[in-house]
Amino acid sequence: MNIKGKRRKNQVVNIFDQQEMITKAEVIKNSLKAFTWHELETNGKFDKNDKLTFISDDMLILGCDIGSEIHYVRAIDTRGRELSKSAFVFSNTREGFEGAKDWAVQLAAVYNKLYKICN
Repeated sequence: MNIKGKRRKNQVVNIFDQQEMITKAEVIKNSLKAFTWHELETNGKFDKNDKLTFISDDMLILGCDIGSEIHYVRAIDTRGRELSKSAFVFSNTREGFEGAKDWAVQLAAVYNKLYKICN
C-alpha cells in the first residue's frame, strides 16, 4: 500500500468532518442564547431548587474568571467534566469576547451541545 494514498484518503475525510463541524457551529451560533442565574431568577423563571431541573445533558456550561484586562473561560459538561484542554484566554476587547464566543460555539459543535450557554 502506498502511504501517500492513505494520507489523501484521510485528508478527504477530514475535509468532510471539518465542513460538518462548520455547519454545526453555524446552526448553534444562529440560535445562541445566554443567561445568567441572576437574570433567570429575577425574571421569575426559577425557584431556588429549580436550577437543577433547568440544566440538561445537552448544555455547554461556561465558567469565566473576569479580570480587568485578561479573562479566562473554561467549558464543562453537566457532570463537571472539562471539555477543553485548558482555559481560553481572551482580552477585554470586542475581538476578545468574539473570540471567546467562537471558541465556545466550536466546542459546542464538537461535543454536540445545544445553544443554551449559561455563565
